[in-house]
Amino acid sequence: MTNPNPVEIGKHQSEIGKHQGSGYAVPTAASTVAAPDWSAPYPRRDWFDVRRLAPGVHLIAEPGHVNSFLIEGSERAVLLDTGLGVADIRAVAASLSGKPLQVVNSHYHFDHSGGNRLFSDIAIHRSGAELLARPAPEGLAGAYMAYTRRLIDAWPGYQELDNTYFHLVTADTLVRPLPPTFDPADYRVVPSQATRLLEDGDVLDLGDRDLRVLHTPGHSPDSICLLDERNGLLFGGDTINTGPIYAQLEDSNVEAFARSTRRLTELKGGVGRVFVCHFMRVDNAPALLGEIADGFEQILEGSVSYRNNRDCLEYPVREACFDHFSVFLAGDVETRV
Repeated sequence: MTNPNPVEIGKHQSEIGKHQGSGYAVPTAASTVAAPDWSAPYPRRDWFDVRRLAPGVHLIAEPGHVNSFLIEGSERAVLLDTGLGVADIRAVAASLSGKPLQVVNSHYHFDHSGGNRLFSDIAIHRSGAELLARPAPEGLAGAYMAYTRRLIDAWPGYQELDNTYFHLVTADTLVRPLPPTFDPADYRVVPSQATRLLEDGDVLDLGDRDLRVLHTPGHSPDSICLLDERNGLLFGGDTINTGPIYAQLEDSNVEAFARSTRRLTELKGGVGRVFVCHFMRVDNAPALLGEIADGFEQILEGSVSYRNNRDCLEYPVREACFDHFSVFLAGDVETRV
C-alpha cells in the first residue's frame, strides 16, 4: 500500500487518539493479557494480539491491520515485519524472546516496516532496499489514519450484528481503538535503512531452525516468503492472503504474481501450515496456495468476473472473488448498458 488517499485525509484524525503525544503503548505480555470485557464496545484495548502459533512461533497481530511473526531458533530469532509503528513492537518481541533479534521485512510497504525505526538490524530483499529508504508519498500516513478511523467506527455495529446473527468474532480477532498515548495527527511513515540484503534461496540460520528466503514478486517487486522446511511452515508475506490480495498498486505485477504463486504450489507437499500477514484468518491449510495460483491464472486468461470495490486508501478497484480470497486490480469495472 503506497499511494496517498485522493479523498479528504485529515477528517476526524484528531478524534482517533484520546491524548496528544507520539508515545508508544507497550502492550501487556501475552501471559497477562486481561480477559475481554464483552459488554464494552471495544472488548479488548491492548493494541497487539499476541499468541503462540507453534513451538517457537508467535503471532504479533494488529487486528484489522497487519500480522507480524516472531520466529525463534535455539540461538537467534527473526521478527518478520514490524507492523505499522503505532505501538512498540520491539517491547513485545523482547517479552517473548531474549535471543538476538533480526528484523526481516517481507517487503518495503509501510504497514510491514513501520516499526523498523525501533531496530538496528534490518534485512530485506535486495530490490526493496532503496524503496525502504525513500520518503513515503505525501499524504500516505494521513490516508491510513483515515481508514483506521473508519474501521474503528464500523466495529461496534459489526460486533452487534455478529452477536445477533453470525457468531464469528473471537477474542483474537477483536478490533481495538488506537493506544491512548498515540496521536494519529502525529503519525509518520519513517524511511529506514537495510543492514542486510537478501536474495532468493538465502537461508537464515536461527540455530535449530532454518528459514529459506523465497523471492515472490507480484504484490511488490521485493516481496518474499519465508519457508521453515523442517517444521512445514510457510510465512506468506503479502503474496498469500485470505482477504483481498492487493495487486492494484503502482508497482504490482499480475504476471509476476501468477508465476510466484504457482511456484509456491510446488512446496505444498512439504508445507503443513501457511501464515498470512493480513486479515483475521492467519493460519491456513496449504490447499490455499493452489487456489490462489489458479485464481491468478484465471485472471490472466480473462475467465473471471469482477465487482467494483475500493481499497483501504479509497482508490477504486476491480475485485475478482474466489472461494477463500479475492484479488484487487486497478480501476472500475466497465459499466454495461
